[in-house]
Amino acid sequence: MLEAGINYGRTFGKHTVGALFLYQQSQKNYTDTKNTLSVKALPYRHQGIAGRITYNFDNRYFIEGNFGYNGSENFSPNHRFGFFPAGAIGWLLSEEPFFEPLKDIFDMVKFKASYGIVGNDKIGGNRRFIYNETVLTSGAGSYQFGSTNTTYNGIRLGNWPNDEVGWEKAYKLNVGAEISLFGKLKMQADYFRERRDGIFLQSKSVPGIAGLSTQPWINVGKMKNHGVDASLEYYQQIGQVQLTMRGNFTYAHNIIVDNDEPAWREPYMNRVGQSNWQTFGLVAAGLFSSQEEIDGWPTQSWGVVQPGDIKYLDLNGDGKVDEYDVKPLGYPDVPEITYGFGASVKWKGFDFSVFFQGVGNVNFFANNTYTQPFTATNISMGNVFTDLVGNYWTPENLNAKYPRLTTSANENNKQVSSFWMVDGSYIRLKNAEIGYTLPKSWVNKMRIEGLRIYISGMNLLTFSDFKLWDPDLQTGAANYPNNKVYNIGLSLTF
Repeated sequence: MLEAGINYGRTFGKHTVGALFLYQQSQKNYTDTKNTLSVKALPYRHQGIAGRITYNFDNRYFIEGNFGYNGSENFSPNHRFGFFPAGAIGWLLSEEPFFEPLKDIFDMVKFKASYGIVGNDKIGGNRRFIYNETVLTSGAGSYQFGSTNTTYNGIRLGNWPNDEVGWEKAYKLNVGAEISLFGKLKMQADYFRERRDGIFLQSKSVPGIAGLSTQPWINVGKMKNHGVDASLEYYQQIGQVQLTMRGNFTYAHNIIVDNDEPAWREPYMNRVGQSNWQTFGLVAAGLFSSQEEIDGWPTQSWGVVQPGDIKYLDLNGDGKVDEYDVKPLGYPDVPEITYGFGASVKWKGFDFSVFFQGVGNVNFFANNTYTQPFTATNISMGNVFTDLVGNYWTPENLNAKYPRLTTSANENNKQVSSFWMVDGSYIRLKNAEIGYTLPKSWVNKMRIEGLRIYISGMNLLTFSDFKLWDPDLQTGAANYPNNKVYNIGLSLTF
């Protein structure tokens, strides 16, 4: 690695300026002789320059501009380097002369905004030199006839060459404020928005009749992301009691703008306009209660349906329920909301602290650990929850929580649908601790500087509508759950 930089800084009067110019290049070589991949035998190389200029006037107005000009081996010579500028401004309102009468209330009020472009060259997965074609040995076989028949694999083109492949770019905007009140309450909030262009993905718009052996990979994907990020901190001294409270909150929502897919047959099936992690599935309408109800319902496409099986809505009204009746269901399985809050109290030698964390706007679909009793090839292969007892469908239990039990696989009931969708939001008591620090007069007699005794715990309580397993795991009870941990300890200072 080679890196060289020049820094400049100067203050004159009410003006402060700063500048930075940086050059860097790196090369990484794999020397593992056991590795037979030829692409790893070639050096990995990056090169670029960066610069920054800052200015503030009277500690009230702030301006910053920076840029990066970076090169990556991942792209062809004509698209190897990318230019990525950014800028930011800030205004410390509380330092204005006219703000002086409010200083007893507001210690600090600051507004800030930034906008910039960020580049990403990690767009080919494990593949290097993604602008070149690949050759595969998995083509159609040929036969050589003689005393024995011998098969030889053919050779074919894999990924098509594309020397126009370039950087994936993200255009980022951030607007925020910081406020401090009475020297006790600090608040910070930011609104962010991002537009990501040139996402490297496999084209879906090229029809099969084009005759390509592999759909080409191109910089065509687009996404948008926006949200808010906020935090709060409060400190209060009441006599001998010291109280501190903290909280944070983040909301982030993304949508697909362009994924190079042609329009789906039904508009509600389109992925454009939905979250990147959005799950699509059938809309469940309960369980069939009788054969008469089945006969009057649109035909369902997954085997023979009997009373006690899940019934699904025919969204397009064509008289049958099939793969064209799936739509976005609930929220993504990646939480759109994350938050945490906690407090600590100190009084004389005692201290106590708690911290809660939580997520919201999240759904997930219970996997086969949940559905095995209804979908397994053989019921003896399925794990059965205690919650199943008395809650599965029978003619005497028409409003059951679960479908009927079967001794063979039931394709109808294993479809991804709103029937198996659960709310993944929760609040968890992540940490709690109580301690006592012995007075100085006591510890001095023991010839030590300090002694603290404490009891703490992790993952003590979880509050969630979903009760069968830890909702944070999502994938099922077969995974090891988060442990509750209790600690008793001493902290000595010599």
